[in-house]
Amino acid sequence: MTCSIAGHRRNGGGLTRKAFLEVAGAAAMAALWPGARAHAQAVPARDARERVARFVREYDSQGDHRTGSAVDAESGRWLADRADDAGLAPEIEWMGFSRIDIQAAYVEVGDRRAEGVPLFDGGFTDAAGVTGTLSSLDGDGAIGLGHVGPRAGSEFRSYRRDTAQQAIVTVTGGPANGVPEGLALLNAPDFKDPFGPPVLQVASRHRAWLADAAATGATARVVAQVTRRPEEVFNVTATLRGREPSQPPVFVMTPRSGWWTCASERGGGIAVWIEMIRGMAAAPTPRRTTVFLASTGHELGHYGLEEFLRTRSRLVRSAFAWIHLGANFGTAVGGAPLLQASNLELQDRATDALDRAGEAPPRRRPIGEAPAGEARHIHDGSGTYLSIIGDNGLFHHPWDRWPDAVDVDRIARYARAFTQIGLQLANG
Repeated sequence: MTCSIAGHRRNGGGLTRKAFLEVAGAAAMAALWPGARAHAQAVPARDARERVARFVREYDSQGDHRTGSAVDAESGRWLADRADDAGLAPEIEWMGFSRIDIQAAYVEVGDRRAEGVPLFDGGFTDAAGVTGTLSSLDGDGAIGLGHVGPRAGSEFRSYRRDTAQQAIVTVTGGPANGVPEGLALLNAPDFKDPFGPPVLQVASRHRAWLADAAATGATARVVAQVTRRPEEVFNVTATLRGREPSQPPVFVMTPRSGWWTCASERGGGIAVWIEMIRGMAAAPTPRRTTVFLASTGHELGHYGLEEFLRTRSRLVRSAFAWIHLGANFGTAVGGAPLLQASNLELQDRATDALDRAGEAPPRRRPIGEAPAGEARHIHDGSGTYLSIIGDNGLFHHPWDRWPDAVDVDRIARYARAFTQIGLQLANG
């Protein structure tokens, strides 16, 4: 179900057409007289930086952005308002969702207990839980203890499918998992099709005593009791109509949900998404239509994007291009942005635009190699895409907060570069 929540304001809230032409003229002057470049860009660059900082700060202040939560709904309404401010009428696209509410989640050995969070695409228990011997993951205990963090890959997934253990406890935080001590949660890519035994995620402060218990074959009890209830969640979209509507469109997508506050994980993509709307809506009408999509459900198998594509599957391949503003490219802790592109032309176009914005060349994933994040859906459907993601030393960790986790200057540079790329593709 789709509903418009604001009137169309192509030039509202952002650069007016006159201001855009002034900026464009300044950029042309800078190209002819390089010495004038710094002065010509100083004012608009400062304004963009202040907007980026405000967007990420406000996003952070909302709280934990888990899909289906009150914060998820509040954040979506806030983002729709920002799209409206930037000059396009936002749309709310509702979808059904099965929300998981945790009733009890802990591992207990004797009189000692560690509270945790179940993995959302594993099994669950009743109130009694699973009781048995605690051992390592490759041991013969009914309950396996591991140290698998938020970047768990195919090996852990295969183990979960094949194991005979009845429950798993994993210590997720700490330097061995590439994050600070604490509780850094795993995503649930198989949220729609859960499998395997219950997996309880616990903080790293419990590592030592749980390891001692497993070494002695102590009896443990794992409870991962949840309830499910129907909920409605939504994506936010906005459409910039092109002057040749029969031409294949451009899509600009970014996820808007995640574990914890995720200020740097999600904030960069959200800020660049808004800035692209602002810059592209203020420019002369492009040739192609551009659809902006901010999807919920990132941490749960890219739920919102999958629902968006479920009734639009032909667009994956028929679109002129997809731009994916992914996770972590704006983080201040561990950064290292990575370009992912379906062809060399898009990869080179992005590198050139970033260079002109004053951003260091990012790493590049080899052309043809399957990308990470939501761009994978476009790759799997043989679509054309350009994607930016990064690393994060606070990945899925509660410390991913404004302002220390966020590199505002880098995000502002990416906003300038990707607005240019968006305009080039929309006029291609």
